[in-house]
Amino acid sequence: MDSNSADITGKDNLKDWDSSISSSTDIKMPDMDVDSKDTKPILTRPKSDGPPPKRQANAIPLDGFKWNMQALATAADAVESGGKSPVSALNELGVRVNYTLRQQGGPPHCPSFVITVEVADMKFEGFGHSKREARAAAARACLTALMQRAGRLLPAPPRYQDFTSDETTAGKAIDAPSSPLFSPSTSLFGSRLQASNKSPINMLYENYPGLSFICTYGDGSSLDSAYAPFQLSHSMRFKVVCKIKDYRFEGYGSSKKLAKVAAARVALAELGEARAGPQRPLPAAPLNQLLADHVARLVNDKFQEMVRNNLVHSKRKVLAGIVITIGNGIEGAKVIAVTTGTKCVSGEHMSVKGLALNDCHAEVAARRCLQRYLYSQLLMYASASDPKQCIPDSDIEPIPTGGYQLKPDRSIHLYVSTAPCGDGRIFSPHENNESELDRHPNRLARGQLRTKIESGEGTIPVKNSSNIVQTWDGVLQGERLLTMSCSDKAARWCVVGLQGSLLACLLRPVYLSSLVLGSLLHPQHLYRAICGRIENYISSLPPPYRLQRLKLARAASTEARTATKAPSISICWCCTSQMPEVINATTGKLDSGQPSLLCKQSMFARWQYLITKLPLLPQETDEGPKEIKPPADLTNMQYFEAKQICTTYQAAKERLTIAFEKANLGRWIKKPMEQDYFVCDIVNPDPRALFA
Repeated sequence: MDSNSADITGKDNLKDWDSSISSSTDIKMPDMDVDSKDTKPILTRPKSDGPPPKRQANAIPLDGFKWNMQALATAADAVESGGKSPVSALNELGVRVNYTLRQQGGPPHCPSFVITVEVADMKFEGFGHSKREARAAAARACLTALMQRAGRLLPAPPRYQDFTSDETTAGKAIDAPSSPLFSPSTSLFGSRLQASNKSPINMLYENYPGLSFICTYGDGSSLDSAYAPFQLSHSMRFKVVCKIKDYRFEGYGSSKKLAKVAAARVALAELGEARAGPQRPLPAAPLNQLLADHVARLVNDKFQEMVRNNLVHSKRKVLAGIVITIGNGIEGAKVIAVTTGTKCVSGEHMSVKGLALNDCHAEVAARRCLQRYLYSQLLMYASASDPKQCIPDSDIEPIPTGGYQLKPDRSIHLYVSTAPCGDGRIFSPHENNESELDRHPNRLARGQLRTKIESGEGTIPVKNSSNIVQTWDGVLQGERLLTMSCSDKAARWCVVGLQGSLLACLLRPVYLSSLVLGSLLHPQHLYRAICGRIENYISSLPPPYRLQRLKLARAASTEARTATKAPSISICWCCTSQMPEVINATTGKLDSGQPSLLCKQSMFARWQYLITKLPLLPQETDEGPKEIKPPADLTNMQYFEAKQICTTYQAAKERLTIAFEKANLGRWIKKPMEQDYFVCDIVNPDPRALFA
């Protein structure tokens, strides 16, 4: 406040004030002669025969003056909520306030001021890079001291950081206590403040001054091109290469900024630097970041190669892929499957002959492509002179007692561009405190089994489903066909494996080693969805089945959310063939109407071809291993009967269903049983076409 400003208190003594006045509404201001400076204003309570005066408010004595607690609390609340500045709040207390500029200095581009405020023979000092900021700091220091005497703390303001100074002190106030930031919402929802961290780009510049970033389009073409490549996916639109001496690190993103950050993260991970940002506790061991980025890059590069110069097929919402590595190393990693899709078959297109795919979600289609690859690996042994002799080029090896298994040094990694639908995606990515564990892991909304909805996206809990037991005629009449969510299916793969019930007669369980996401990774929620929700309830699994705990990771080049309509096609590529299949997800067949090589009928035909040419896997029982004999009449065998041959697989699946029910998470919903009551219609097939 300037010295020439009007002061309604004149030269009065604060001790002459009537301390019984509780609020401004109880004060009657008399007429004052502004020309007479020696006349003191007299503050009296109006005489009235009305109701008795208000109860005397709580007050604190300070330097002979009783401060009104109610007025102080109102002023403090106004400052805390940001409704008023400290200067305004202090002036409204009705006391004389005098500000004095004590010191001014600093360079022209960053001046500094020190202002002292005098209130009731008390002095408080404030510092700032402007007079207004210094005056506010002094007023806040005064309010803080008064509130501290009353037993309440007024939080310190956000500090101004002087980037030109070598000292870390940004301001000072006499007797100003330090406390966490408080606001009315903080008392309800808690503080959301987190320690600030340097970005990956800043960390690189500090440690490697000679680095450079080169930005291009996702396919490597220059940004100076007349037209941008139209076949690039949204999340791979830009590519940034970070060069540090002789090293190159790549990152992709939907914008140049995201691509640059992704490249910096890759560089930090490979150069052994600490990753930027707060590290949240993981329930499972994380996957090596270099390997996770390599898996994501292999799948995305293969997809770009598949859809090059094809605008229709390049449009996708979810991308998935499976990569097999040797010894968890980057060298020798190969892509097995690349798929897209977010739709399920329509109820009217269900097939009684196993010719239609029920679920064309990318993760599920990738698993069926892996099964197709495993069949081709078994064909190598079926075509060899000695099926029990190990083939070096194969990813599986024979077991001396019968059957086959994945080689011990092989690891299977699943990449998905986003969190799998269902329980793994039920969280808010911008409202959770990622540095904290889930404080309500047993909440009823957590871990529920969920189903996909026919002709729609998203999932609903099975407890909200009216048709728990689905019937063929009910679906054809109009009941919505329900399919279990991808999170629930991934949880089942962690128990029974990826190979399925048919291959379980020949192969030991084939488990995933890791799950890499392109976006929406919340480790606590994803771990709960994959295996955490059943690990305390599942028991008595027959060997060799177990609960597999996956390693989780997120790729440095993250996927961006695109609010567009999902295409109704699913692109499915397997390394056993050069060209991908384009499947109409609504019909579950190719656009030409022909069945896919991933359908049940094709899988059943491959199984029948191999079952008589390879040694079967013995089934573990309480009495010991029990040999399985090939079926005598394959011609009349139904698909459902073939699935029941491996009793240990069915027992493990039943244990999983019981575990979900024990955890009160719902019951697994099956497709109409008529879908599996068919025989193999493919007679005497050509192996080259069947296993292509």
